Order: sequence, then C-alpha cells, then structure tokens
Amino acid sequence: MPIHQYDGWSYERLRQQRNRAHFLLEDPYRYVTVLLISKPGKSDVLKCIDSPCYHAAGPLGEGDIVEIEDLLCLRCPWHRYLVNIENGEEILLQVDPTTEQGAGMVGRHAALPTHPMNLADLSAGGVKVVHGEKVQRVHHAWLEEATGILSIEVAEEAAMRQHPVKSDKPAGNVKSGGICMQIFDIKARGLDQL
Repeated sequence: MPIHQYDGWSYERLRQQRNRAHFLLEDPYRYVTVLLISKPGKSDVLKCIDSPCYHAAGPLGEGDIVEIEDLLCLRCPWHRYLVNIENGEEILLQVDPTTEQGAGMVGRHAALPTHPMNLADLSAGGVKVVHGEKVQRVHHAWLEEATGILSIEVAEEAAMRQHPVKSDKPAGNVKSGGICMQIFDIKARGLDQL
C-alpha cells in the first residue's frame, strides 16, 4: 500500500490548525484530511478520511467533529450529512414522525425548506441512530513526533477500484477536493459569513 510522508509535523502543529490538516496525495491522486482526536484521559489519535463529502462534494474535512452514541463523526457543513470517522459509514438519525420532534420532519432529519438543515436532538427522544452503508474512504495515518514525519497510508488504486465507495470520485477530483484546501482561508477572511 502506498505511504505518503510529510516532514515538519507535530501534534502541536495539528492543534494550531484546529486539529486537522488537508493533503493532496499523489499516486493515487486524492484529497484527504488528517484529524487529531483528543479525548480527556486518552492518548491522541490520528484519523484520516477523504476530504470531500460523498454526497455533494462539500468540505467534509472542515466539518465539526461530533460524538453520537460513542461514534465519532464528521458533520458536513453544507448539508449536515454525518460520516463515522472510524469506518466511513453514513450515520443517519431516524426520527419517529409521531413524536413532537418528528412533526414535519422528512428526509435526512430536516424540516424542509429550511437551510441549513436542522439536526435532530437525540436527547429529546424519538430519534434512533442508524448505521448506513460505507460511503467515505478512510485511510491510516500516524506521526513519528521524534522525526516530525506524518505518514498517510492509502489502499492500492486497484483495490480501491475493486471496492469503490461514493467518496472516491470527489476525492480524486481537483475541483471537488480542492475546496477543503481553501476553506480555511475563506473562514479566516470571514467570507463564509456573507
């Protein structure tokens, strides 16, 4: 499996970058996001996932990290799709339409035609977490802090073609993947608030 290495990295540098870094890999060519997961009382862990969202090529790598029933998920900032960071599964919040919270809810936990979509409140009852299909490709990342080398291991291109997931196409596309590389600059300039 191809291993891509980047020099000059540390856990502190990742923390300064909002616990994430975006990379354009070559051979196979794809955009990925490395996430630093820090939990109190536990060692820091690196996770790596395709940057663009499988749904509409949104900047999933820039999404909020949310924990739902002990599942760490990225929430796409465009349409609020949830993806399990561990295995790339889509996480759905199924709302019981007979409950107060479910009144008027349709589709992926959202009342239409609001934008952005509103996330269902798990604590209110009438909401069930459903594991969907694997839609986002995950990769292996590790950091040798003594040398400052961050390594990202991806599957062989032939293996990815043999077992495709929905994120493969946008992750290998310059237009789709590049948005995560630029979103930090957009946010820093306040252009996301226009």
